Amino acid sequence: MTKVYTHAIEHQKKTEDDSPIHKLLKRLVVPIIDFFDADRSGKTDMLGKALLLVPAFASTLIIVLILSFLWYESTPILTDPAGGPGIIIGPTWDPNRNLYGIAVFIVGSLFCTAIAIGLAVPLGIGGAIFLSEFCPMKLRTPIKMITEMMAAIPSIVYGLWAYVVMVPFIKDVLAPGVQSNPLTAWMPWFQGDTNGLSLLAGGVILAIMLLPTIVTITNDALQTVPLSLREASFALGATQSETARKIVISAALPGVGAAIVLALGRAVGETMAVLLVTGNSLQIPYTLFDPTYVMTSIITNQLGYAFVFPLWRSALFAVGLVLMIMSICFTLTAKFFIRWGMKTRGYI
Repeated sequence: MTKVYTHAIEHQKKTEDDSPIHKLLKRLVVPIIDFFDADRSGKTDMLGKALLLVPAFASTLIIVLILSFLWYESTPILTDPAGGPGIIIGPTWDPNRNLYGIAVFIVGSLFCTAIAIGLAVPLGIGGAIFLSEFCPMKLRTPIKMITEMMAAIPSIVYGLWAYVVMVPFIKDVLAPGVQSNPLTAWMPWFQGDTNGLSLLAGGVILAIMLLPTIVTITNDALQTVPLSLREASFALGATQSETARKIVISAALPGVGAAIVLALGRAVGETMAVLLVTGNSLQIPYTLFDPTYVMTSIITNQLGYAFVFPLWRSALFAVGLVLMIMSICFTLTAKFFIRWGMKTRGYI
């Protein structure tokens, strides 16, 4: 009987020790005790680690606060009979008739982002490989400097350039050329009349804006790969191009992934350049030459005079909420594939 009682007491004590509250208290109290027991240098190190946690928690807190604010402001339209969650797939945006479908903006943003990423990522990674592995040293520094200067150009300047140069080129040269060429005239995505303000213009100018970011970050990642890996590859008989593709890129995969994640974030959230060249038409684009409307543009255009109309204002905040969620999903998806690539290469 005594043994059973003793076993029960020990089991209860173990259960209390393993409880979530006890574990939380232990995590909070033990570092404090270690801090007071440590010497001066140890206290300095522990204090430095604690201070470094502040920006990390602050970043997470800012994202949570932004999402909470957008959710709070979006609640009126999401709970109103004129709106509801169905606005996400609603194809018609007409505040005068209490129609707040935002699907047209979601589709426009997704198409523009897809075109931009599809063009910028291969070209940017290729340009970074050239700078890191093949470019003569005399040309590397000036090219890298020009690339970094391109990243500093304001987006409105890119938009004005695209409006003056790219839009007329699409209207007068590109569209007639591909529509009259027998090799491309049959393709459905090259059909339709256009004034140059189009989905293609938005995607291309976004790709041009993303290139400096991808090239710069990827090149820095490639430069950190140890020279010994390259020499070992050459010693095994690999060519310079094989070494760049199979060894250097694999070793620099985390940096390349960071470049792609940053490019995704900018592509989804860019406003002014896309606003100037996409035509801002409330229709779903079916070809590359159709005008479109992206999520950032509708917020910029209408929030000022929609602010006094509760449902209209709330609908625009709902667009911002969906945009934020899309950006987070894109980032998490990209990081998932990056982690998968690192795992398959034995880095983690």
